[in-house]
Amino acid sequence: MQTLKRNILAVPILVWLGLFVGIPLVFVFVLSFLSRDSLGTIVFQFTWENWQRVFDPIYLRVFRNSLLLAFLTGLVTIVVGYPVAYITSNLEPKKRALSIGLIMLPFWISSLLRTYGWMILLGNAGIINNVLRALGIIDKPLPMMYKFGTTLVGTAYMLIPFAIVAIFNSVDKLDRSLLEASYDLGANKRQTFFNITLPLTLPGIAGGFTLVFIPALGLFYVSDLLGGGNTIFLGNMINTQVTRGRNRPLAAAFSIAMIAVVLLVISIYGRIAKDDAEGLFL
Repeated sequence: MQTLKRNILAVPILVWLGLFVGIPLVFVFVLSFLSRDSLGTIVFQFTWENWQRVFDPIYLRVFRNSLLLAFLTGLVTIVVGYPVAYITSNLEPKKRALSIGLIMLPFWISSLLRTYGWMILLGNAGIINNVLRALGIIDKPLPMMYKFGTTLVGTAYMLIPFAIVAIFNSVDKLDRSLLEASYDLGANKRQTFFNITLPLTLPGIAGGFTLVFIPALGLFYVSDLLGGGNTIFLGNMINTQVTRGRNRPLAAAFSIAMIAVVLLVISIYGRIAKDDAEGLFL
C-alpha cells in the first residue's frame, strides 16, 4: 500500500519531467539529424552531416577548450572553496548561518551584472588600472581583459558557491569522534586532515566539482564579455549557430554532445559516491 502511494506521488514529477525535459530533449535529438536550406529553415531530410562536423578537428578544439575551462574552474573552486567550507563548518551556529548566507548572497544579484562588475574592475579604464596609475606603479593600463585566464576567473567566481555548499555539507556531517580518535593515537593535525578528513569528505569534493563543471560548460556570456570571443567555447558556438549562423540542426548536435559529456561526468560522480557509501558499510 505504501509503495502504491509513493508511486502515485511520483506521477506529477514524472509528468513534469516528461513534458519539460523529456520531450524537448527528444526534439533536440531529432533536430540534430535534420537539414536546413540556404535561409536556415529546417528541412525534414535525414543527414549525418551535423554529427560529422561535431567530430571535425576544428570543432574538437572547441570541445577541448570547453573541457579545459570547466575542469580548471572546478579545480579552482575546490581549492579555494574547501578551506572556506571547512572553516565555516567549525563556526558557532549563528556565525555559521551568517557565513552561509554571505556565501549565497551573490546569487541574489544577476550573474550578468556581476560579470559587468568584473569588466569595470579589470578593464583598461577600470578600477585596478586607475588605482595603479594614480599610485604611479604603472604608466599604461595592464591588459587584463579578453584572456583565457580572465574567463576562468569570472567563471570560477560565478560558480564557487556551489562548491562551497557541497563541501560544507560533507564536512558538517563528518563524525568528529574519528578526529578525536586520530589525535588520541598520536596523529597531528596535518596527518589527521590528510588521512581522515580529506578521504571522508571526498564525496563532497566530487559533488562540488560536478556542480561546477556542468554549468561551466555552458556559461557563454562570461566568455563573451570577459574573454572577448578570443577563445571559442562550446556554449558560445551553440549560441552563435542558433542566432547568427541560423544552423539549429548543427547547434542541436553540439548540444546533444555536450549532454553526453555531462552524463559522463555525472556517472563518474555516481561511481565515486557509490564506492564511498559501500566503504562506510564494510
